[in-house]
Amino acid sequence: MVFYNKVKSKRLIAFSLLVFSLFFLFQDTLSQKEETLIYLAEVDGEIKAGTLQYLKRVVKEAEKAEAEYLVIKLDTPGGLLKSTKDIIDLLLKTEIKTVVFVHKEGGWAYSAGTFILLAADFAIVHPDASIGASQPQEMFGQEQKVAEKVIEGTVSWIKSLAEIQKRNSEIAEKFVRENLTLTGKEAKEIGIIDETAKNLDELFSKLEISEPKIKEIQPTPIERFFDFLSHPYLISLFLTLGGLGLIFAFRTGEFELTGILGLILLLIGLWGMGVITFNFLGIIFLLLGIFLLLLEVFQPGFGILGFLGIISLLFGVFTFQGEPFLSPQIFTAVTMIVFGAILGIGILFIIIGRGVVKTLRTKPKTGPEALIGLEAEVIEELTPRGRVKIKEETWLAESLNGRIIPKGTKVEIIKVEGNTLLVKLK
Repeated sequence: MVFYNKVKSKRLIAFSLLVFSLFFLFQDTLSQKEETLIYLAEVDGEIKAGTLQYLKRVVKEAEKAEAEYLVIKLDTPGGLLKSTKDIIDLLLKTEIKTVVFVHKEGGWAYSAGTFILLAADFAIVHPDASIGASQPQEMFGQEQKVAEKVIEGTVSWIKSLAEIQKRNSEIAEKFVRENLTLTGKEAKEIGIIDETAKNLDELFSKLEISEPKIKEIQPTPIERFFDFLSHPYLISLFLTLGGLGLIFAFRTGEFELTGILGLILLLIGLWGMGVITFNFLGIIFLLLGIFLLLLEVFQPGFGILGFLGIISLLFGVFTFQGEPFLSPQIFTAVTMIVFGAILGIGILFIIIGRGVVKTLRTKPKTGPEALIGLEAEVIEELTPRGRVKIKEETWLAESLNGRIIPKGTKVEIIKVEGNTLLVKLK
């Protein structure tokens, strides 16, 4: 009986330990599930091609990490139509819940910003921020009247975005037709946005996210550089200078500097306008860089082609995109290493290549051909044939055009025919 009670007690203790272990394991699982992974990005300024590249990377990383929410803090006066369209496509296609948050007091989301706001799963605006004013404008002449078909097309687009996310499409239409602007508070009251919030904590509270695990994604230095290059005013400058450079090159035939530089500027401008993709731009720059380095080797000048070739190669390398699981710091470090390697190899390539070409073009140092261009002294009058002395050697010589050249005259050797030198007066 005593033995039975001891066994029973041991079983009870073991069972209790198992229950407690399962309880704590279940509690840990619950606490892990309560954590919500949120990827956070920020767009401050014009919507442009550089903005698109940054958000593409953010969405890709968020999808790989299986984040539940993607929050974009937005403050923008507007931007380019093509870049806006591509960003909206990103938001609509991803399975992650997207939140666009106009987060600043006195901030704004005008024009392109309003379209992006309405495309998000959750449109949230600071009560004292402003949205709307979405009538399209001409990029190179804002005083010009926009074509009616452009207005109608834009109206249809913004209404469809509002209807997809079940928002007030009539107000969305007024953003375009009447350039209507609303504060965040007004927009919430008439149902064009989902909520208002003054900060991220309030935003998470209204989304009922109790344990947010935030991973903020900052633009890389390379993304900042290309974002700067894609500024609308710079795009117009690049297109203008690129076109003028190519026209000047074709008119004068001087492609070495103006033509190549014009082509590079034109390519950047076309990318900024959305005519060519970022990847295509990179491929073109890589091929152009290789071509220019080869030209520098076989047609050496002042190193301009080699310099532009190195610049073009670096532009091409900077368009590479890292794997989402690769640390941004590692990717930046690797890019900098590649930067230094290309710079060093490019310079070495130019120096060695120019040396090889110089060697190939150097006149032979041995044999009769080595005498061409040297000075000789007439030791037997040329009438027109005679003898000359060069380097303590005596040679038969003949004067150019049959001229008589007296003894003691200095002449220049211009050709070797067999054992006879063809000479002329110096």
